[in-house]
Amino acid sequence: MEQDVTRALRREETITLALRALYEQYGFRKYRMGKFEEYELYMENKNFLKNPNIITFHDLDGRLMALKPDVTLSIAKNTRANTHSTEKVYYLENVYWLEKQSGGYKEVNQLGLESIGRLDAFSYYEVLALAKETLSTISESHRMQVSHIGFWVALLDGLSIEEGLRKELLSCVHGKRLHELKALLDGAGVPPFAAELIVKAASLCGSFPETLAAARGIAISNGMTDALSELETVYGLLKQKGCAEQMTLDFSLVNDCDYYDGLIFQGYVEGVPRALLFGGYYGKLLRKFGKPLDAIGFAVYLNELDVLFRAQHGTDVDAVILYDDQADLNALMIKAESLRARDGGLRVRVEKQMPEDIRCEKVYRFTGNGLEEVGTDA
Repeated sequence: MEQDVTRALRREETITLALRALYEQYGFRKYRMGKFEEYELYMENKNFLKNPNIITFHDLDGRLMALKPDVTLSIAKNTRANTHSTEKVYYLENVYWLEKQSGGYKEVNQLGLESIGRLDAFSYYEVLALAKETLSTISESHRMQVSHIGFWVALLDGLSIEEGLRKELLSCVHGKRLHELKALLDGAGVPPFAAELIVKAASLCGSFPETLAAARGIAISNGMTDALSELETVYGLLKQKGCAEQMTLDFSLVNDCDYYDGLIFQGYVEGVPRALLFGGYYGKLLRKFGKPLDAIGFAVYLNELDVLFRAQHGTDVDAVILYDDQADLNALMIKAESLRARDGGLRVRVEKQMPEDIRCEKVYRFTGNGLEEVGTDA
């Protein structure tokens, strides 16, 4: 019976249940929040938002409110963590965006977790391990990229690269546009030695041990070596746990520098064209809220899984049964339930007419003789 119930659940639901159990094994508690926050919170932190187009409305007392476009901001603002006590939470919430391209509203199902407090390398390892196991739960064919914003900040500080140049420079790094990066550095008058180091750093990508060793070869400051030591410690723990496979160290991963300021990572699964999981260390955001704490977490956009599961399954139902007004409804019910019981639980839809735009394996017509297979174009 339990197996039948599990088979009856949609794939997204079984994954969500498995991940909730996984997160709770690590001591993370379920976090629940309301749908609304004051608009000011998001306006002041637009650089943090994946989609900055916020849906707003006025409350009865005149306050400008927003349908929440993100969960982490609310958790960071309202966290009960302090210098003596950490907070570890996971969430499954809907967030709301305004899509400028389509001109419509979008509801996005977001799953994630946050660890906030006085954290260390072991805390970071736990979150990266859970991110890796999250991807593994979704699909065996996955990969994860890891980087460290602190490495870049220390490098650019050590080379005295001015603030006005950094954003454009890091945009080239993130896009792996090395020729454009070289031209930018040359045009800005960056000394050849400094330009060469930056281009080398942008090219650092590959297996964790080899890339880490190469990065140590260009480290010019304690800040860079500290970042690399943190990466080495976390990777060592992940390797010992057995979840370091399909993980690369890629220093071109430098997006969201206004938000992340330490470890950063993102995950992909085969069949989804974009990154599915985003995460990293965001102590800078906590300090902005007046809280001298560490914070690290990640989010998964579950709506992206629709593409994956539709491609994997290929059909909406396993079978459609068609019947007419003369059908013996009792016999129809028995046949439909018998079909649903096959192979641990087939997906069977019963209709008088073939629904439009539905994909199915087989179509049956119910007659006095039982079910007759008539093909998928009935």
